[in-house]
Amino acid sequence: MVRPCRLDLSCLPVALALVTSPASAQIVNVQPLVAANGGKEGLSVTAEGSADVRTGNTRLVALAGNATAGYRAGRHQVFLMARAELSREAGDPIVDKDLEHLRYRLSINGPLEAEVFLQHDRDAFRRLALRALAGAGPRLRVAPIPGFEAALGVALLFEHERLSSGPEPDAGEEVFDARLSTYLVLATSVTPQLTLGNTFYLQPRLDRAGDVRVLSESSLLATVTKHLSVKMSLSSAYDAQPPAGVLPLDATLKSALQLSF
Repeated sequence: MVRPCRLDLSCLPVALALVTSPASAQIVNVQPLVAANGGKEGLSVTAEGSADVRTGNTRLVALAGNATAGYRAGRHQVFLMARAELSREAGDPIVDKDLEHLRYRLSINGPLEAEVFLQHDRDAFRRLALRALAGAGPRLRVAPIPGFEAALGVALLFEHERLSSGPEPDAGEEVFDARLSTYLVLATSVTPQLTLGNTFYLQPRLDRAGDVRVLSESSLLATVTKHLSVKMSLSSAYDAQPPAGVLPLDATLKSALQLSF
């Protein structure tokens, strides 16, 4: 059985982000985090934070925090995540975003589950002043061979977006729409010490098929000791119709040491 907690940042990182570029706030991959907090009965809580303060030739202040809480009782699972990032270089903001996600999952029969979720997020550098969404749908878990797991989810989500003010022609624009959110989660243990994972999201707008959002996130985690692991992850996010002045493609490459208890 693959241990889901080894597929995302549910453990405490010691060092983070060798290479980073802003990632899209449009789709957020919470699936591995939900799995990591759902493997045992009762309450589980994880918190992490980082600070990078530099003066002199480089003037930088970078703060980040992430907290997750999960509760499982029999067929029922509740998951809550909150995170925020703020970075300033020479007094100018270069990252400013936050997100909160609440999800309830019910085991129906065997591998079949149902999910209901709420989310709020904001990203100043994608010109996103507000995004609020709610959705629900089924999820199917598959484990065809030992050491391999997969899950497929489909949900109907409704979202409200408001763009930030500014000189752009769409400044302050508000949108209410519905999307079909589909995702595929894959996880495999190559060896007892090496785990590979990938999550793929596809979210087309129901009334405008050309307005589609895609997220692909891959990770490789190598276990060094019982409590120490090394992780590398690569995510790519694509928005076919981003706000004016925002690039459609974002990518993030991260490398981290992780302590888990």
